[in-house]
Amino acid sequence: MKARTIVFTLLMLAGMLGLPALASARSGCDPNGHQFDLEGLVDAPLFGQADESVALLLARGGDGADLVLGAGLDGRPLDFVGYPNPLYYVERDNTNCVADFEGGVPGITDGIFGSFVPLQGYPQVIADPAHDAFFLAAVFASDTNFAVGIIKSTAANFLNTTNCPNGTQQNPALCWTVGSVTNIVTENTFVGNPTIAVDQRTKGTGAGDVYNTTSWSYENNQGEEAQIILAACTNAELNCSSSVIVSGSDTYAVLPSVQVRADGGITVSYANLVIRNYEYFEYEMKFVNCKPQGAPNPPTCSAPVLVRNEKHPGVVTPGDELVSTDVAFPRHVDRLEADHKTVTTFYIYDQCAVPTYTAREVGQTCSKTQVAMAYSTDGGNTWSSVVPVSPNTPGQQFLGNVALDESTGTVNIAYYSSQNDPLKLRTQIFLAQVLPGQTCLLYTSPSPRDRQ
Repeated sequence: MKARTIVFTLLMLAGMLGLPALASARSGCDPNGHQFDLEGLVDAPLFGQADESVALLLARGGDGADLVLGAGLDGRPLDFVGYPNPLYYVERDNTNCVADFEGGVPGITDGIFGSFVPLQGYPQVIADPAHDAFFLAAVFASDTNFAVGIIKSTAANFLNTTNCPNGTQQNPALCWTVGSVTNIVTENTFVGNPTIAVDQRTKGTGAGDVYNTTSWSYENNQGEEAQIILAACTNAELNCSSSVIVSGSDTYAVLPSVQVRADGGITVSYANLVIRNYEYFEYEMKFVNCKPQGAPNPPTCSAPVLVRNEKHPGVVTPGDELVSTDVAFPRHVDRLEADHKTVTTFYIYDQCAVPTYTAREVGQTCSKTQVAMAYSTDGGNTWSSVVPVSPNTPGQQFLGNVALDESTGTVNIAYYSSQNDPLKLRTQIFLAQVLPGQTCLLYTSPSPRDRQ
């Protein structure tokens, strides 16, 4: 996707991350939002960011502001000249509407496998309010191995101006209290698209455990052995389990996402690409339930369940002045209902809305994409029919993401849409919602920003 400056408003964050919108009232940064890199807020920055991720601890920063952590690939040559670097950005308060400090993601030393350094691609962050902490996951590499690296910091450490002084960090390792590598594979394999989740419970098997999923595949195997692996790590020390294959016998499993239910159950969504007659491909949208065993013991998982055999996957959509890569990206959330027994799971992905469209190669353009949703009320064993999130909407709708506001039970679905642009190129971020106790989509509304 096109490199771009990271600019957020707290209202957008509240909608996308399932947090109350009250934070926006304290921001004082409308309409331009909060800029995370320290390059300078200009219309055409020399360098940009991509593959962004953001998380926050509500009202944990200075003067009652939110403590916000962002991550992304940054085009500035802070570590390796000529390559975008995985960077993190932290805003302690909203005094200047910009990050207080930033830094390159530090390396990790493993006692068995040696030193690992972060690579390009999809760094992910998550907040852990139950333990007043943040975690960041990214792809790392040593001389002989690839892995997912996980680093942790506490809110107290991010607020410590001695360890984390303002500006671009010269020693970013001081801002992170512990790090570990997990889902380690040998040098002839690759890992990608890591996701991370934390069990917010404070008691019970697996309480506080940190889970990571990633896809891995053999080098030059022409997509025949791509699988999804899952590992569990302790919260305090990031002592991690061995990897568990959760994609069963699927041979091209990609794009995983992991969540933790209110009862501690672990759920994983992913897509399995199936080649049909060497001419076109379909996506089998899959879902897996796993049980915690208490890290560093690995979880145990059931066989994958088919959510939808998608014959018309969203593959590539034109959006915001150029083509943005889009390969379905399944995402899900689990909502505990008012009876404190039933769990409803909402599952979204990007779908081609053209009924005659069949994907014949990665990179083929679908002329009309939409975000689609299904739900399950029995733990993912059976699923509803798939419906569009924004039916009969012009333009392109793509790159959907979903989050649960646990304080209200509202499910929030954010996505890009070009519907308001006469040329159907410039995108806005829109929000669709499912109200507490319901399974139908209520409405969609644009975000307060349209600048990408």
